Amino acid sequence: MTVVVVGMHDGAEVGRWPLLHGHDPVDVLAERGWVGDPVGSGLVDGQVEVRYAVHPVEPAAPVEVPTGPPGARRLQRLAAYAVVVVEGRLLMSQLASWVGGAGGRWSLPGGGVAPGETPLDGVVREVQEEAGQDVVVEALVQVQAPHWIGDVSAGERHEDFHAVRLIHFATCPEPTPARVVEIDGSTAAAAWVPLAEVGRLPIVDMVRLAWPHVPGGESYPV
Repeated sequence: MTVVVVGMHDGAEVGRWPLLHGHDPVDVLAERGWVGDPVGSGLVDGQVEVRYAVHPVEPAAPVEVPTGPPGARRLQRLAAYAVVVVEGRLLMSQLASWVGGAGGRWSLPGGGVAPGETPLDGVVREVQEEAGQDVVVEALVQVQAPHWIGDVSAGERHEDFHAVRLIHFATCPEPTPARVVEIDGSTAAAAWVPLAEVGRLPIVDMVRLAWPHVPGGESYPV
C-alpha cells in the first residue's frame, strides 16, 4: 500500500507527500519546512495516511537515499506495533528462529498491515495473533523508517528493504497470560516482561527506539 505523509497545522492540512522508498517522514517534512510529531493514521482511497501535527521551520536540505545494486529486490513494508504495559510489565513477542537476522530476539507485538486494512485494525489483529491479548489503541506515538540494503538468504539475493513501522500506545483492559495464537507464524513465544528485565533480553532495535514511549521505561534503560 502507498503511504502518504500528511502535515496538519492549526487544524488545517498544509500538505501531503508520498513516502518514497527509503525516505523517513521526518525528512519528508523537514525538506518542506515543517517539523512535528505523528498524531494518527487512516486508510483513505486505498492509501495509508500518516498524519503529523507540524509547525514551520527553515527548510532542510534534501537527504540523499542510497539505492540497492541492479537486480536487488525492492520492498517497502508497512507494519504496526503496540506498546502495552500492565502493572509494570511490557507485552513482548519473540521472533521465530527462522526470521532472518533477528531470530530468537524479542520485539513489540505487531506486524505487517494487510492490503485494505487500517493500521489500527492491523495492530489489534497482530497483538491478538502474537500474544493472545485484546487491546485498545490509544495513540500513534512514533514512526520508525529504517532503510537497509544487503544480502539475504545466505547471500543468494540482494535486498533493498524499507521498513515503515507505526508504533502505537495501547491498553489491555483484561490482560491474560500471554500466548501465541497464530499457527506457523513468525512468533515463537509471548510474555509479559517486567520492565526491569527487558534490557537483559536479546531485543530488536525497534524496542530500543520505542523505549522513550514505554510508560515507566525511563527507570530501566535498555
